[in-house]
Amino acid sequence: MAIIYWPEILPNGLLADGFSKQPQSNVIRTNMDAGPNKARRRYTAVSIKYSGKQIFDKLELDVFEQFYHNVIADGVLRFMFKDPVSEEEAEFRFTAEPVTSEADGFYAVSMQLERL
Repeated sequence: MAIIYWPEILPNGLLADGFSKQPQSNVIRTNMDAGPNKARRRYTAVSIKYSGKQIFDKLELDVFEQFYHNVIADGVLRFMFKDPVSEEEAEFRFTAEPVTSEADGFYAVSMQLERL
């Protein structure tokens, strides 16, 4: 499958306002009859969930919606995006539908993403 990249015309990253990062739990704990609980790693790599938003003008919103609905099939397909913390290109996908609000001719798009 070809690698899909975030559109160059759009901002790459998420705004600090409202940003959150939550790694997936990677530990399984087992209660013992006596002594301390046992713990082990569940996976060798875990996904990290990000929530944040971007501000678009009308043209950028049109590009984003075309990308979301047509290029990545309503968020099903993975794409390359700049990690908001490390700022390196990484593979992401949407975990929920983006939510758009409008004010003064600009559009705030809230996104829930998962770094794979």
